[in-house]
Amino acid sequence: MSSDPFYIYGNSQKPIQVRAERIALYLGAGIIEAWNKKHEVYYVFFYKHDFLTAAKAKKLRRHSFIESAFKQGMVFDAPHPFINVLLSTNHPCRITRLDPLLKKLDKRYTPQEKAFILTFFESFISKKRLFHEIKSIFYVYRRNGQNLMAYQIVQILMDFAPNHDLVRQLRSDLNFKAYADMYQSQSDQILAKDLIFAEKRFYSKKENDHFFQQLMTLLNEQSRWIDMIGLYVGKLIKTPSEKYYDPLIKLLDKHLNEQQTMQILENLCRQSPHYIPLKQDLLKKYIKLNKLENVLNMVDPSDFNLDASQTEPIREMLEQLDLETRTLTSEQLQSLFKIVIDFHPKKAADLIHSYISTLLKTNDPVFVRELLKPFIEHRAVRPVYSKVDRLITFSDDLDQMQVLGELYYEFSQPEQAIECFSWEMELKPDDPTPLKWLSKVYHEMGMKQESKAYKQLLTNLQKRA
Repeated sequence: MSSDPFYIYGNSQKPIQVRAERIALYLGAGIIEAWNKKHEVYYVFFYKHDFLTAAKAKKLRRHSFIESAFKQGMVFDAPHPFINVLLSTNHPCRITRLDPLLKKLDKRYTPQEKAFILTFFESFISKKRLFHEIKSIFYVYRRNGQNLMAYQIVQILMDFAPNHDLVRQLRSDLNFKAYADMYQSQSDQILAKDLIFAEKRFYSKKENDHFFQQLMTLLNEQSRWIDMIGLYVGKLIKTPSEKYYDPLIKLLDKHLNEQQTMQILENLCRQSPHYIPLKQDLLKKYIKLNKLENVLNMVDPSDFNLDASQTEPIREMLEQLDLETRTLTSEQLQSLFKIVIDFHPKKAADLIHSYISTLLKTNDPVFVRELLKPFIEHRAVRPVYSKVDRLITFSDDLDQMQVLGELYYEFSQPEQAIECFSWEMELKPDDPTPLKWLSKVYHEMGMKQESKAYKQLLTNLQKRA
């Protein structure tokens, strides 16, 4: 499924139309990969859900932050609610040059956050220039005697340019030894003071439930619900459990609309198809959003525990269903029959008869009979199955044209009924029955002249009798 197009605004007056392909969530960054019609790729950057800038990619540097984001981060293919939410709340998306971007970062973020964010862009901006900007932040802290904050910047430089001479020198600088030891031991004090470092540590060990919960606490304190949803989804794919599922549902209900929640649950269900609470909630969403085809695609809705508030909308959908406007597969049609039998037993016979009448307009009776065959033992299906079977049996039997015509009439196929009654009239010219039917059918079709003509023939026949 293709995502909706959106626009990136560059230096030229004409906006660039692109389509999102995927999004990566990684250590606070959200990065949307999008392509234009010329097959050029653009990346749209966010930090903690807020838009930063967009950039056109020529080549991504190896071991860069953006490469790590799409390899080690949480990646979701478009279309996806995360993409829609970020784009809709951060419009318009503009390509910003470095100097205006630096001013923007100075206004919105701490110097440490600014240094970290700058590492996102080494595939788009000179690494030398980025290093200079981060180094400048370090020197400001060191001149002010803020050694812990200075060492926080060193930590960022160690990830960004570990082999740079200055970074090697600072790593072994005795002035920072106490802080280096604290980072090495990953003390609680450091984790409380350096949240960027803490998030890296918790994320790298998120498979461990203790660190996962610490990561979730940190994200919750920063109101980063998109990242939290992504992490819960990842956990559920590997370990389906109410421990992760219940808080996920609460987040979805709080932050996303019904359609967006349905998309998240659908994506999750494709990867964790046997987790029953998930399937139950997804089915309820389909019912609430009147998604009949999706309901039919569920393995067997009657296996789920549905209360009256869910079963009543199903019955309404079944009564309002018009098969002429929908294209359903054989499997979906058989699911439809099953649902009618299970959820609407009082009207099952009438509804199935109505569905079959519609199907016979465009399908061979043999095909329709095969659809019904698995349900032949059900009281609601047996009569209509028998009639379809007789349609097939009598189709070439000239002695049964009257019966065949009445069956076609019952299944709302007047043209075929007329053809059968016409044959019957020729085969039995003294029988008034086919004339009565021909007059009746033409009248109901609005063909008054033809109806009167057969009525007159019937009158004449009765006078001669």
